[in-house]
Amino acid sequence: SANGSGATRVSFSDLFTSQNIVHVAALLFLLGFLSRDQFILRGLVLLGDLLYMLYFYFAPESPLWGGIFWSAMFALANVAMIWLIFLDEVQFSLKADERKLFDLLGELTPGQFRRLLKAGRQEVATAPLVITRQNEPSNALYFVIDGKITIEKGGHRAVSEGQTFLGEIAFLLGQPATATVTLEPGCHYCVWDSQALHAVLKGNPALKTALSAAMNRKLAEKVAQAGVLTDITGHDLKAPAKEKGASPRKPKPAKRGGRSIRKKI
Repeated sequence: SANGSGATRVSFSDLFTSQNIVHVAALLFLLGFLSRDQFILRGLVLLGDLLYMLYFYFAPESPLWGGIFWSAMFALANVAMIWLIFLDEVQFSLKADERKLFDLLGELTPGQFRRLLKAGRQEVATAPLVITRQNEPSNALYFVIDGKITIEKGGHRAVSEGQTFLGEIAFLLGQPATATVTLEPGCHYCVWDSQALHAVLKGNPALKTALSAAMNRKLAEKVAQAGVLTDITGHDLKAPAKEKGASPRKPKPAKRGGRSIRKKI
């Protein structure tokens, strides 16, 4: 009958009762956990926490203050993390020279870049400055933002433009420098103490991964510019040279009918 069907019909407004708030909150949690975006994930979880607070207050006969308290703590933690993620992604308060360095290190987020920048210092060479010597240990990592550098290795000398890491092999592997590098006057560079930077990277795995990716890209650019294959230790990968005085390999004597032909004496 009409009356019977009306009694069993559920209106749309009935879904938004205090008893159903918990389902909406749980749904927001589920949607958040299905998202890979940190902003969306934490935003949905934050809304879910707020709805849980309403549920714990309105649904029971008396408010569940324990549930309200911990839902509020979760909400505050999410607000703090959303703010930190926002600071890590947004670009602001960067000077012109810092912006140029940030653009050169494309693998780093703004937050990671600020932490890296804080661990080092920027300087400009006023005179020729030798920063690494071949086969000698190096205790610093350099990045040349602008200017010319002179590279000496194995008696060969070359002048190159900057915008690359210097001393990265010694920094990554703890090996002596593979070349003597001199910064020319006017060269603008950033320098980090190796020990201090290692300590920073140890406490920030994401920054370590991003910085390693930037180093690998710059190392690949060096290889492409040099026009030779170079392994990670900086040594040229060339075919082994033939020893002087070594006699050429004699060809095997031709055979006819299964027997070698020899010259009769």
